[in-house]
Amino acid sequence: MPATIQDILANAPEGVRDALQNPRVRRWALYFIKAIVVVGLFCLLTQLAPHMPAACVALFWAALSAVSALGMAYALVIKKTHKRSKYTEGGLMYRFNEGRVFSLIAAFVLSAVCAAGLILEAPKWGLGIWGLVVAAIPVYAVAFSLISKRMQKEYAAPYQAASAVKWSGWIVGLLLCAAYAAIVLTQPATHFANATEAFAAAQQPFEGSPSIIMSEVGILNSFVDGLTAYGASEAAGAFFPVYVAIRIVLVASAFFGIANLLGTCALEFEELKRVFARLDAREAQGAHSSVVKRYAVIAGVLPVVLVVAFVGANAKMNQIASTSEFTAAESFVRSQASVAVAVLDGKYYDYQQVEDLIAQTEEKSAALSQEAQEKLVPLINESYDKRLENVDSYLDWYYSLPADYERLVKMVTGSAEEFVSEQFTTKIEAGIDDSAIEEELSAFTEQAEQIKAEAEAALEGTEITGVPEWLMETKATLSTDFLSKPMEPTQKLMDANVRLGVSAGAGLAAGVMTKAVTKPFFNKFVSKITTALGSRAAGAAAGGAVGTLAGPLGTIAGIAAGTALGVGVDAAMLAFDEMQNRDTYKQEIVDAIEEERAATLALVE
Repeated sequence: MPATIQDILANAPEGVRDALQNPRVRRWALYFIKAIVVVGLFCLLTQLAPHMPAACVALFWAALSAVSALGMAYALVIKKTHKRSKYTEGGLMYRFNEGRVFSLIAAFVLSAVCAAGLILEAPKWGLGIWGLVVAAIPVYAVAFSLISKRMQKEYAAPYQAASAVKWSGWIVGLLLCAAYAAIVLTQPATHFANATEAFAAAQQPFEGSPSIIMSEVGILNSFVDGLTAYGASEAAGAFFPVYVAIRIVLVASAFFGIANLLGTCALEFEELKRVFARLDAREAQGAHSSVVKRYAVIAGVLPVVLVVAFVGANAKMNQIASTSEFTAAESFVRSQASVAVAVLDGKYYDYQQVEDLIAQTEEKSAALSQEAQEKLVPLINESYDKRLENVDSYLDWYYSLPADYERLVKMVTGSAEEFVSEQFTTKIEAGIDDSAIEEELSAFTEQAEQIKAEAEAALEGTEITGVPEWLMETKATLSTDFLSKPMEPTQKLMDANVRLGVSAGAGLAAGVMTKAVTKPFFNKFVSKITTALGSRAAGAAAGGAVGTLAGPLGTIAGIAAGTALGVGVDAAMLAFDEMQNRDTYKQEIVDAIEEERAATLALVE
């Protein structure tokens, strides 16, 4: 018995010491101690593994592989022990069966592969799986005890422990899978649109690991996880049992690996010693047979070789990676599942979703613009048609004597130009109600602004986070006004709302007035009013001069006569002006209205 066990017995209380004298109690007490230590260290180190340097990862991997290999090698040695009885001592088959160098190497290599899987997978486990692992410790003890009793009836003593370990491992592994299946059934299945999305969602605990090997293998492992997750999500709909089966298969190897570790913990020192001792079928062989040193040396050298190989390979990969933009794993994954992105203000957005968003925005904008044209164009044309109808009534007023005298009065007060503009607008806009245009334009403007706001909000939903930069391939760099082009049709509506002013009616009227004042006839108004005012003053002065010859009453009568003469002259001049210029003025007014009509329609078409 090892000195450590002797120390435990020597220092334990008498009651405990007496209990530990019982082989069965001692076996399970040591099992629980070893299992708790192994599982506890395994849990701790797997959580630290993503942050360990290469040398520490190598030591952890080698130690875990060595412990796991003991259990596998024990089963192989017991199998050799059983086969030994079939061969004649000294024969070729006998000598080949006696050796176990290949068995030790095979057990260690297989264990190293399984241990690597555990190291890569365990950091991703949640509390649920870790709870199952902890629960497996007592479950394994119960299974081993029950199976051992049965094996005592079925196998000779030297083969009982090996059979119990084998069957206990299978039972515990299957129980863990069954418990995991129950957990999966209570969880909703995750759906992924494609394999790239699944890879991006896959956990990558070794991203940024100090060990480039672990980082590279972690990337490839996450890629496989992503593909598997995508396949599982596709099966989760119509084939939910298949989805559950996939999830179980993925974790089954880890569960059986844990069961193998517990099997190693369940074997006593004397039983494990048989891995390195000479083959002998006697029950107590392990207690008194000497260890074959070359086997012990091989078992000790294998972990060292693994550590040296790992550290050396890690250094070489570091050297290669330093000369390339992407590592080998990154390049491979990029070629299979790169994420196409569009960049805006240092943020990354899904390129295809952005393209779809732009196309959808353009489609909505065009549809709204078309709807606006169908409603606004008839209203605008109707409004300007009424203005054309009002041109004659305006000119009728313009060529009337009251209007002429009103202009003269305004000329005297210095507000003739303002008066002319006001009267023009009032007469041309008479009976016109553009509130429907205002309401429709305001409604379409709100819809246009809503389209833009929805597009900006949708863009936020396409932002890509949690994806390593090396996996992203920039397809486009967006400017802050990238929505301006798809929003062009509706932007015209928003511009029209501003262009036409707060009130559509006031805006249209102002536009017509602006166009009208550029026409020649408006420039003649003031000069004509000035001329008319001069003619009236001259007529009154001439009448007064003639009247002075007849005294004061004659002067008054003369002025009246002069004024009457002026009215007659005004009427004649207006009639002459109307006959000569009315058609020209009308055409200029019509042109001004049509120009503004065209400009207004251009805002919405």
